[in-house]
Amino acid sequence: MSLLNKVRTMPYRLNHYATVKGFTLIEVMIAVAVVAILAGVGWPMFEKQMARQQVSDAVISLTKIQTQMEKCLLDKGTYTGCTPCGSADAPSKEGNYKITVACSSDGGEYYATAVPNSTTYGQQPLALSSLGHKVGPWP
Repeated sequence: MSLLNKVRTMPYRLNHYATVKGFTLIEVMIAVAVVAILAGVGWPMFEKQMARQQVSDAVISLTKIQTQMEKCLLDKGTYTGCTPCGSADAPSKEGNYKITVACSSDGGEYYATAVPNSTTYGQQPLALSSLGHKVGPWP
């Protein structure tokens, strides 16, 4: 038997490593590093987007109250007796803020505030008055 025939019949061929399937440790470590970098960049963006969404929840609620109050003013000529007046700690649409509406005793003004719940991403309170003054991080 020639040397060439012996090599062909050996259980381990010379190209054995070319047929092995799978990942090397280096490839896995590179993939984990890429995922970690993407997560490091993406997480702050996610938090900012969540904060914007929660601020928009408060803005929508306060704008709805403003519309109701102005409609009531057109109908009655005063803010006194309007449905939102005197409401305290009503939840916003998504439940991220507590909405409070206070009306002046003469019925000439109202002041609506949106205070964030403890679950809100570090947001500041928002406020809106009948005079059009806005306080807080309005978009």
